[in-house]
Amino acid sequence: MERIFVYGTLRKGMYNYDLYLKKENSFLQYAYVKGTLYTIQSKKYPALLLEGDSMIIGEIHEVNQDVLQRVDEMEEYFGDGCIDNEYNKVICDIYDDKQIVIDRLPVYVYNTNNVEKAKLLGEEIVSHDYVQYIKEKNNMG
Repeated sequence: MERIFVYGTLRKGMYNYDLYLKKENSFLQYAYVKGTLYTIQSKKYPALLLEGDSMIIGEIHEVNQDVLQRVDEMEEYFGDGCIDNEYNKVICDIYDDKQIVIDRLPVYVYNTNNVEKAKLLGEEIVSHDYVQYIKEKNNMG
């Protein structure tokens, strides 16, 4: 089993959580990673960049290798350093709500080394919470 940190559509209540994690009963706890959260133009999922000190809320999940492989494919993670990755898997400090490091886990970080993908970055999600952002967006629309 391996633990991962998720901050977007793999969080509880979101569509990829239902597809990949719900039946695994994988949720362990809420936690945070430091960075900046962005929208991606014409996509229904966010981008995390490891710049800035904002506390981005997410969740720690524990999954088996089969689930991890399916999540890697969904995130378009083809291997360490691959320029075609949509997301790179980066080991990051994971924090609790008091900003104390509680773990170091793989996090899917948007691959801005790929120029085409970098051009798609949208606006910053200032709430630092993708689930809240989607709820607010849906209530406005």
